[in-house]
Formats: sequence, C-alpha cells, structure tokens
Amino acid sequence: MPIVTTRCVVLQTYSYSDTSKILRLMTREHGPRSAIARGALRPRSRFGGLIEPFAEGQATLYVRENRDLDTLSAFELYRERQALGSDLTRFAGASVLCELVMRLAPEHRDDHLFEVLVEGLDALLGASEERVAGTVLGRLWLLVSVLGFAPHLSHCISCGRPISAGESARFDSSSGGLGCDRCAGYGEAISSAELETLRLLVATGDGPPSVNGVQRRILIDFIRYHLAEGVRIRSLDFLARGIR
Repeated sequence: MPIVTTRCVVLQTYSYSDTSKILRLMTREHGPRSAIARGALRPRSRFGGLIEPFAEGQATLYVRENRDLDTLSAFELYRERQALGSDLTRFAGASVLCELVMRLAPEHRDDHLFEVLVEGLDALLGASEERVAGTVLGRLWLLVSVLGFAPHLSHCISCGRPISAGESARFDSSSGGLGCDRCAGYGEAISSAELETLRLLVATGDGPPSVNGVQRRILIDFIRYHLAEGVRIRSLDFLARGIR
C-alpha cells in the first residue's frame, strides 16, 4: 500500500457512516482523487475543521492498487477559505469552479489547471464587494478555457467573417460562439460593448467591476450546454441567483 503526500484542494465532502467523510480532492501531483477520512466526524478527530470545501493543504494518502478510494492519513492545512461561504456570490462561484474541476479534470497531473483553480479561489476570496460578480465570471471563463472549452469570439460561426471591435453580434451557446448580424441565427444579442467585455473576461479572467444579466446568462448557458452535457450542476443554480 504506497503512501502519497501531495498538495491538494478539497473540492467536495460528504458524510460516510456516522463518523467518517468522503472527500473529493484535486491534487497537484496526481490529479483528482477520492479519499475516506475515517473518524473525521468524531468530536476529537484530528481532521476536525480542516477538511472542508475550498480548503487547501498537504494530504497524506494510502493508495490501494485498483481501488478508486484512498485513505486519508494526515492533512496539513495551508488555507481554509471558509469566508467564501459568507457571501452567496462568492460561494456560488467557488462551488462552480470546484464542481467543474471535479467533473472534467484529466486523470493525471496538470499543474496549470491546479494553479488556475487555486488562483481562482483566492481571487474570489480577495475581491472587493463591488468586483465580486465580475471576478466570478472571469475566473469561470478562464477555467472553462483551460479545460478545453473556450468559446469562439473572433469570427462568425456561420459565415466565418471576422467580427471586429465596434460590432454587435449574437452569442449562440449551442454552437459555442458568435453569429454576426448578417447571418440569421439564434442566441443572446450582445452589443459591441458587451462583446468587448466578454472577450476580456474570457481572455484574462478579469473584467469590469459590474456585469449584467447578459454576461451571466451567456456563461451559464454555455456551461450547461458544453460542460454539463445535460447533467444538472447544482452550483450553477446558486450562481444564477447569486450574481446581480
């Protein structure tokens, strides 16, 4: 039974029996892992208060060959991030970040994806109140792109014509990109200013202090169509209600 020590982020936890927890972890060295923390729910557990969602630390795991569930032996906390739960928008954004990583991360080491997750959680934690909504959307678009689902924002997906700055367009979530005003099609109508905001969010993971419902709907519809593939991602429901 090999022992693995790895930096990780706790993506999700849930109770297992009356005393233990199952954890979903994103590890830096080994990709996504599942582990059982035996006795974690006992009052005097050494894991008490440490292994909560969004927490980052160093985990020591007992790994069994041909088993999907490791055993957590130790956890050294680096950052707990419990303050994300005090604000619905921050919590919703962090939850979607973690759920997308949990569902779509490759089964191997991916340093860039791990850093985008960590930096995204820290950005949500540190954002001022007036910048939270823009930070949530920007960090989610950045993660979506790193996972390989970047939208097409330079050309019309129907005729291929470049859509330059100053033009309005439509965003068709099902096709994953823009449609120009000359082509009949479906999707969310966006002004030239909103298109530039969307391009900024996707390219940099950052945006203006305030974002409107158009930007929120585009992101949520895109994730539901291309990343969720018909499976309900509950944290998206929180996101839809949380961003104003």
